[in-house]
Amino acid sequence: MSRKTMLLGSISAIGLLIAAAAPVAAQTNNDPAGGGQTPTSPEPLAGAPVQPQPQSTTSTSPDYLGADVIVTAQKREENINKVGLTIAAIGSEALAERSIQSLSDLAAAVPGLSYVNSANNTPVYNLRGVGFYDTSLGSYPTTSVYLDQVPLPFPVLTNLTAFDLERVEVLKGPQGTLFGQNSTGGAINYIANKPTAEFHAGFDATYGRFDQIIGNAYVSGPLSSTLRARLAARVEDGGPWQYSYTRPGDRNGRMENYAGRLLVDWAPTDTISFELNLNGWKDKNQPTAVQYSQFNQQAITNVSDDVRNYPLSPNKPRAADWSENNRMFRNLRFAQASLRADWEFIPGVQLTSITSYVDFKQRGALDQDGINFDDIDLRFFRGKITSFSQELRLANVGPSSFRWIVGANYSRDKVFYRENIVYGDGSGGNNQVPPFQIESSENFSDQKMRNYAVFANGELDLSDQFSIKGGVRYTKAERRADICNVDGTLTPDGGPANRNFRVGGANRLFDLLADLFAPGNTYPDILPGGCFNLNDPDPRNPNLNQQGPWQPGLFTSEINEDNISWRGGIDFKPTETLLLYANVSKGYKAGGFGNINAAIDFQFRPVVQESILAYEAGFKAQLDDRRLTINGAAFYLDYKDKQLRTKDINPIFGIIDALNNVPKSHIQGFELEANVTPARGWNFGAAVTYIESEIDEYTGINAGGVVADFKGTVIPFTPKWQIGANGRYETPLSGDMSFFLAGQVNHRSKTFAAIGGSFDPQRNLARGFEINDYVTVDAQVGVRSDAGWRAMVWGKNLTNQYYWTNVVAGQDQLVRYPQRPATYGITFGYDF
Repeated sequence: MSRKTMLLGSISAIGLLIAAAAPVAAQTNNDPAGGGQTPTSPEPLAGAPVQPQPQSTTSTSPDYLGADVIVTAQKREENINKVGLTIAAIGSEALAERSIQSLSDLAAAVPGLSYVNSANNTPVYNLRGVGFYDTSLGSYPTTSVYLDQVPLPFPVLTNLTAFDLERVEVLKGPQGTLFGQNSTGGAINYIANKPTAEFHAGFDATYGRFDQIIGNAYVSGPLSSTLRARLAARVEDGGPWQYSYTRPGDRNGRMENYAGRLLVDWAPTDTISFELNLNGWKDKNQPTAVQYSQFNQQAITNVSDDVRNYPLSPNKPRAADWSENNRMFRNLRFAQASLRADWEFIPGVQLTSITSYVDFKQRGALDQDGINFDDIDLRFFRGKITSFSQELRLANVGPSSFRWIVGANYSRDKVFYRENIVYGDGSGGNNQVPPFQIESSENFSDQKMRNYAVFANGELDLSDQFSIKGGVRYTKAERRADICNVDGTLTPDGGPANRNFRVGGANRLFDLLADLFAPGNTYPDILPGGCFNLNDPDPRNPNLNQQGPWQPGLFTSEINEDNISWRGGIDFKPTETLLLYANVSKGYKAGGFGNINAAIDFQFRPVVQESILAYEAGFKAQLDDRRLTINGAAFYLDYKDKQLRTKDINPIFGIIDALNNVPKSHIQGFELEANVTPARGWNFGAAVTYIESEIDEYTGINAGGVVADFKGTVIPFTPKWQIGANGRYETPLSGDMSFFLAGQVNHRSKTFAAIGGSFDPQRNLARGFEINDYVTVDAQVGVRSDAGWRAMVWGKNLTNQYYWTNVVAGQDQLVRYPQRPATYGITFGYDF
């Protein structure tokens, strides 16, 4: 019997046992023992189409224990316990209490979801072990992110989305049929708080450790009988939390953020409605300084003793180091406008249009080596994203035994990125004798992407107990890239000096490249500002001494791919409080190019699209009159052409970044979660995710520069165990006040940041890239009043656990990305 069959069979057996017990549990007539109030949904606008309104936002939210949970996982509002998918939903009260303000906070609250900060401060997230670690600004993710069904197509665009939210939904497993390619891991939906039928306003203010100040405010209400609006804003400011362990007075990690959102809802008739969303943010946080953990020389010779003998970072959360002459800053600016229109042009059939435009810019500087030398620093980086998307779909509305959606998508993305890399003190800049020494270089990429898709999805109730479901999407993806490496030495006024190109009037850098790659040939001079990367005449055979018409110049390439994503499944409801389901789905992630510092064009090679064939079976059970909820799922993912950021070995720069595909790998595991309300005011929850990952076929180079056959090793960033537990108690005090106490524990087991890691010491080909297991503890205690005010004292990582979420190979160092130490503060809020 195969491992995936055993896993699916075991989880189904658990579901069948609960099926046998469910009818008995359902006979109880006790009222749900919940605390708090059921929220009142906004009344529909005059003339607006009546839609099912959510009665709650999460099964674990402290306000809504025992209430139904409504989600939009299938682009229509449904009870979470009636949807045959694995979904985690966190409501507004839980988001506020636990100070979930970013994807990294969300990952700590959702087992199976992992967040990683990359070498260029581009966020990366994995779901059930499915992810693509890449530092490039223009890399599509494996888990798509949406705000009210409006796409945020690149990870960096999600930085400051988590404010003034009604809930967050995390859909696990491939979601390609409804959410398109680039959702092989799943989808994350942020649902914003909507304009209200009556005037409401409120604010909260937080003061925390490291002089952290956070302010949130909103105002919402009707402008006329058919028009409503909501304006929300967020401000964050804070002092530095990191210190230099070689220069005690030097600090890093200051925080400065601004975000705002304006929602306008208009329903001019009974059958037409519009939702306008104008939102934006500015992120001026200092980038996290990395910790130097291991010497890792990547080029051949000439590393100074000062670099070789630099002291390693202490194993403390706050200790780090960076170049004293590096400004360590970033300035990210995001603006988005979206418009949704719904028109019920035929009774029971609705046309929906969602249009979005995004404009994003960034600039900054950061240190990637963790030492006070120019071994590998980004002296500056800048980038720009513009993204346009359009979705049109038809769907039936209202109760029906057959629920269907058909539609089409179009998107156009443009991404430009440029960086100046300084490495004069490292082995990559000093491995040649003068005049061939190289101090710095620049690379830029200019990419244009277009995606076209059509899709259909349907669910059919065969009886009160059985439903079948299926969906299909055809996607065509086009991508063009212009990439170039140029001299990075700057003049005092910031312009290119071309000092690396010309020494004594000669083009020394290109002479060096030509002599290494094709000795004996004569090549044209490189003009100031021109590309020094060599066009490989045969990229399938990049031998170092290959003869051929090598030429310097711009690298230009295209990828044109298409695919068909699909899904099929069956739901079985033996009782009103139990759902058993099984799904099979196929999903894809688009191919792409990376930001690579290269000498020959072969290193710019793109990755092709990857695919996952996923099998999943699970159950959702509500027992003891919904006092107890138990959900479980087992899954097996057959991974083809997994995209990987790895290394190439270059004769000048040593071991440098490249992209590659892993031909075959697989992931299998299970998830279990339970939530219980034993008595009024008490609530406990627990969740566990177990993942086994394995490379089935890949011979190449890993992120540490190790050349090997990696068959049998684990996929990076896939901890075997992710366990979370939470508890909450609330009780009335005198008058209209109540007191609450809550806590959460989060555990992640050991994993690796590079391919080749293994739990067998004899097979660990990624030594130094370990991400150790860790446990964090959070807690909140506070009071609230029916009059609208509330106060809370909170803490995160209260045990001051030292842990990191990534390890990266720089030029001559391995560096860790540490997470914040214990933080704590007080929050006061008031709603009018």
